[in-house]
Amino acid sequence: MVLQLHVWGPAFGLPSIDAECLAAIAYLHESTSPTEYQLIQTSPSAVPTQHLPALHDPSTSTWTSGFSRIATHLQTHPPPSFSDPSRPSPLEQADSTAYTAFLTQHAAPLLSLSLYVSSANYAAATRPAYSAILPFPLPWTEPPAVRAVMVRRAEHLGMSSLDTDARAEKEREAEERAAAEGWVTVPSALKLGRQKEKGVGGMLSPEQKARIRLEGLAADVLDVLGEVEDWSTLSLAARCLAFGYLALMMLPDVPRPWLREVMRRRYPELCDFVNGFRREVFPKGRTLPWAEDKAGMAAAVVVTRFARGALCEVPWIGEYWSQWWTAKKRRQVLAARGMKNGSSSGMLLLLEAGLGMALVGAGAFFYRGLPPFGEAVQVWRRPLGTLSGLGAAGAIFSGALYGLD
Repeated sequence: MVLQLHVWGPAFGLPSIDAECLAAIAYLHESTSPTEYQLIQTSPSAVPTQHLPALHDPSTSTWTSGFSRIATHLQTHPPPSFSDPSRPSPLEQADSTAYTAFLTQHAAPLLSLSLYVSSANYAAATRPAYSAILPFPLPWTEPPAVRAVMVRRAEHLGMSSLDTDARAEKEREAEERAAAEGWVTVPSALKLGRQKEKGVGGMLSPEQKARIRLEGLAADVLDVLGEVEDWSTLSLAARCLAFGYLALMMLPDVPRPWLREVMRRRYPELCDFVNGFRREVFPKGRTLPWAEDKAGMAAAVVVTRFARGALCEVPWIGEYWSQWWTAKKRRQVLAARGMKNGSSSGMLLLLEAGLGMALVGAGAFFYRGLPPFGEAVQVWRRPLGTLSGLGAAGAIFSGALYGLD
């Protein structure tokens, strides 16, 4: 049986919209015969690991997710045709390991700023790309979930100003909350501030206003990668991962291409690496061994995946549901690997029971907080106008006005 590599689908002229998936495709393509593996276009909700890329190896009945783990699995359990052409020395292998860790820790947040945190780029390029590769109705649930993960990955960079969607959503929620509480709504301070902006400053996008800071963040990552004089001295896995991140920084056609402009202006050697690797590994006209996942694309399965994704978005309850579902899938993966021992099984069962009790308690608390059916939630009565505030004389006139004894 052939290996099955489950990945995000093609986008931006590349075999995948995800950097690690793109790296895994390149690594498998360069090290294994196309007759011994298949590429399955899917999303995390369709695989037991709940994470892509995910490799299913029928020979060992295992699922392996994440690029580095997949590369390690292929090296320790190689298919018959497997051959890693790179032969780095111990020192070069150490460099490869260091660059791989650097890419995962630093290049990933930088890419997140460009394709996900930037509302303009996400709305114009990233979200439509996901909509094109996902079956209906999954584009309603899965791209927002991916974006949320990517935004959290880049939070420490302090560039939330690029996410104008989040700022607008906070303003809208604040206005709705104020209206529900009976307050008179006035334009928010952020709106007033934007209305007062005039001249060139008022016409600049968030990316343009933060250009100096963004170029500094890009330099922190690209300066390190630009120090590589000969990419052939690194391992194949390191080169594939570098291509995955750099290609998605340089090639997507986005309305705010600050990252691509920085690369082309200041790091032409990195652009040459991306173009050369692409011509060598993914030349025009070469077909990849894509296969259709008929079981995963069945209407009932897709609807179930959509329902799970929608439930994860329910405030408070969705977090516990997501944890329970992830624990359940992890138990299935461990069972398939033959690693289901008493302690791990007991811990997962205890977590599952605890989450179940939490959901029951939350539902009971929410139900008890509801008003009886038919009872008005809020009654607003206009107080009677009186003259009692004028002292004794006001009380006399008030009583005469309303016919009081």
